[in-house]
Amino acid sequence: MKTGRLNTSISIYELTTTTDSSGDITETWTLSGTVRASVKQVDGSRYLNIAELVDKVIYKIVTWNNNYANNLRVVYGSLTLYPMRPPTINTDRSGREVITIYGVTKQ
Repeated sequence: MKTGRLNTSISIYELTTTTDSSGDITETWTLSGTVRASVKQVDGSRYLNIAELVDKVIYKIVTWNNNYANNLRVVYGSLTLYPMRPPTINTDRSGREVITIYGVTKQ
């Protein structure tokens, strides 16, 4: 398995939805910030998804919490990672909030 370097730069995007007067919904991914993080591949597997073989690789992303929404995605190099579940927020020894995201390359 690959391991990420400490202080790797990632970009976090948050999903924003707007509804116009006719009820049409528009979804927009807005850059929330580019931050340093630790990114580590923790699992890789294949599964059959509607008659198609798909690779599902799971990454663990750890960075400081900047009050990100639950509906986010992470861009790490050429990869776009989507959270498997809502991010987990903990406090480190310095009292800073640390956010942990388990993201997948394809859902």
